[in-house]
This record gives sequence, structure tokens and C-alpha cells, in this order.
Amino acid sequence: MDRDHTFDLPDLTEDFWKTVVFAQKEHPSGMGGPGCVWLVSEDGKVYFFGFEETPFYKCDELFPIFETTDERIGWHYKYKAEDHGWKYLEKENALIREDILDAYSKAAAEEKQTNEKFWYLYGPKLAGLAIGVDHLERYDYIGSVLYMEKIEQEMAEHQKTWEKDKLTENEFDWKPMHMNNIPDNPEMGVYALLMRRDDEKIKGVKYSILYQYEESSPMLFDSDAEIEAYILFCEDYDDIIGPWDYHSVSRQECAELYGKENHFPPELAYYDWITFSDGDIHNFGRFLRTFQSLEEAKEYAMYYANVNSGGINRKTILKQEEESRMEDHANRIAHYEAYQMYRKHYKEILDAISEENCFPDSCSGGGVYLRDAILKKVPEITEEQLRMIWRELPFVLEKRTQDWIERERQFSEKYIREQRKETEGVF
Repeated sequence: MDRDHTFDLPDLTEDFWKTVVFAQKEHPSGMGGPGCVWLVSEDGKVYFFGFEETPFYKCDELFPIFETTDERIGWHYKYKAEDHGWKYLEKENALIREDILDAYSKAAAEEKQTNEKFWYLYGPKLAGLAIGVDHLERYDYIGSVLYMEKIEQEMAEHQKTWEKDKLTENEFDWKPMHMNNIPDNPEMGVYALLMRRDDEKIKGVKYSILYQYEESSPMLFDSDAEIEAYILFCEDYDDIIGPWDYHSVSRQECAELYGKENHFPPELAYYDWITFSDGDIHNFGRFLRTFQSLEEAKEYAMYYANVNSGGINRKTILKQEEESRMEDHANRIAHYEAYQMYRKHYKEILDAISEENCFPDSCSGGGVYLRDAILKKVPEITEEQLRMIWRELPFVLEKRTQDWIERERQFSEKYIREQRKETEGVF
């Protein structure tokens, strides 16, 4: 910023205040604006003071022209200056010297006539016109200048880091998306998963690009229909448990599984209660935009992820490699232990639910209070274990659930033992 046109508070001497013809203060905004003060002098200069590092309540102390009396007029207290040749402008929240008030009002009327839709009149500019100056010479408070220089430097450093760590095409592993997650079905789009670790949890986001096929008539598609649009969706996940992707099952595998038993296969039922269940592939999330080409949709998804990634970048992104499979199986064992703790202390947990007289959901209807009550009632259960079984409190009572979890535990323990042997004890 220009340091040649700056001022400091000691520069606002008694002689300076004798030259001031206009004084306006803007209160801090609810959106984070710090507030400011504008001063216009009769020699054609405008002074700007920002409250970036100064509390706004010190405004009257720093600028004596804003000192008030005990007399209240409407919503504000009367200024002392109003008894000494100044007029208060309510719309601008400013004080103006009475000898230029008529010229100020005339300039405001001409400004409105020039642009009838211009609802906000810039007070300092009108004050300059009132004293016959078209372009005021601006001076900024040195503290505001130094503060902005610091912010600009921090933003430049942040931009360098962002450019270095931002996501590229290599981080987007786009996979085909099929109806009911069965590869034999026609492809209905593609999806990509991005995940990171935060606060001992796996968080992530899914980008889905749904193909919009041309219709020969409403709800009727030809087998060779062309894709006429690519629709981009986004879905956030705050706590990913289980596999880091969808478990695709072919029609033949489904037939074999369904042929063995007359209910949903246990292997698939377990995943139905985890983040990436097969049915979740149809959960596209919120709509972002529609594109004419797949390349455009993927490019926008990458841009959107870099701007709204929630902390996911090349430095923090987790790779879906063998370590993720190991973590998946470790999570299954942790789930087993959590279920067993519930099995052991379910009476105390039910007592806590009964005493709190609320449903174990996650909203303000009682979820937070109920979790605290259960943890207090059963100190043996950790908060992480309670989180694991929270959605499934009614579900864990079933005997078949316990059997499924038991099989998953045995399978995962065997998997980890074999992997440890292959990696010579490194986990």
C-alpha cells in the first residue's frame, strides 16, 4: 500500500480538528468488518482510520468530535458537536459542519438525479463536492496500512502453500458407477472419493458425475441412447467407518449368495450399516452443476475440491492402498469389541436411556445428553465405542448381528496375522 499518504493519531492535533468539515463512523459489521472512521478536511483531504487492531469502543476516545451528551435523540445520544456548529446526518451516521450543509444536500440531490438506483451515497465524496473538490486526496492510518501489508503477506504465503499442495488430476481416481453397484448393469456415471484423517476420524467427500441420457419419450430410453449432459454432485462424510469404497458384487455372485439363505447375506448386511454401503452409491449428495462434457465436469470437480475441500489436499489425502485395508480390518475388530461392551452393559445402557426419557438420536432432541448419561453410567465404555454402536443400538440386540460381527472379527484377525508375516512383523 501507499505509505506516502499516511497519518498517525498524533497528527490529529487541535489545529487539524479546526479544518475538519465532515466526520463519519461506520460500525463493525456482523460479517467481520472492523469498522472505520472517515474525516474530510477543508483543504481537500480525506482521512481513513480502520479499527483492525483497535477496539471500536475507543472511537469516541480517539476522535473527540464523537463525544456525546446524556441527551438521547431517537436511537442515539446527542453529540456535543451539535451545539457548536455541527449537524448530525442520521442516514450517513455522520457529523457535518453547518456552513457546508446546503452545498452537501445539493450535491446529494444531484447525485441521486444522476443515478436514481444508487441507494447509498458516499458521504466523504459528497463532502468533497460541497467544498468544491472533485477528487479528495486520501490519507490512511499507518496502523491500517501496516495491518493490510501483514495480511497481504500472509495471504501470499498461504497462496504459495495452496498452489504447492492443491489437488491435481492424479488424486482423483474416477471409477464407474453402476445401478445397484452391479458391474453387469449399464454404467450410470462415475465417482471419486477423497479422504483425510482428522481428530482420530476418517473424513471425506465423494464427487459423483451422473450421466443424463437422451429420452425418446418421458422415462423411455433407447439402449444406445446418447449422453446429453453430465451432472456433478458432492457428498461430505464426517466419519467414515468400514471399507473405503463400495463392494461391487456381480449378478452371479448375488445369485450364489441369495441361493444359500432366504434373507440378506450376512457379509453384505454388515456393510449395510457402514458408511459406504452398496446402496449409498445412489446417494449423490447435493447438486453442483451440469456440463456438456465429462472432461468439463471432472475439471470443475477438481476446482471445487481445491476451494471447498475441507482440508483435503495432496499433503493430507489418504491413499486407498494396502494400509487402508489393514485399517479397515482393524476397524472391524474395534467394532466387535464395541458390540461386546454393549452386550455386557446393555442393562445399564437401557437404564440410562430410560432415565433420560429421550430417543438415542444425534440431534438436539436428546442425543448429546443421552451419550453423556451413558458414559457416566457405564465408564467402561469409551466415547469412541459408543459412537460406533450409536446408530445401531436397537440392531445390536439381535443374535444374528452378534454372529456376523464374530465372523468379521475372526476373518480380520486372520488377515492381519497373515499380513504381519508377509511384512516381517511391520504393521
